[in-house]
Amino acid sequence: MEIIAQGEENVRLYSIFQYRLHEEEMQPLIEKWREGSRHIKELISQKNQLLISERNPNPVVNKQTFVNGYGEATTREITSSTYSRACKRLSKQVMSFIH
Repeated sequence: MEIIAQGEENVRLYSIFQYRLHEEEMQPLIEKWREGSRHIKELISQKNQLLISERNPNPVVNKQTFVNGYGEATTREITSSTYSRACKRLSKQVMSFIH
């Protein structure tokens, strides 16, 4: 796996730092180690994104945005559950009257 290989390379570079070479010799090694660390983080992030997409193949993308009484945007529904139940009950009554 690429993550393991890059991790081993970073450990090898880090073990060289213990010898405390001259600064001009260390700078290229430090830069290479930093690039390797960034690469590992990117790979782990990609792996996590794949795991998330496998767990939830149909994520809810378009949640409706409401504006609460303070003017703040929120995805939480503003209406109470009692109001929602009353609306459903009324629509059922109307539909039973029509049929």
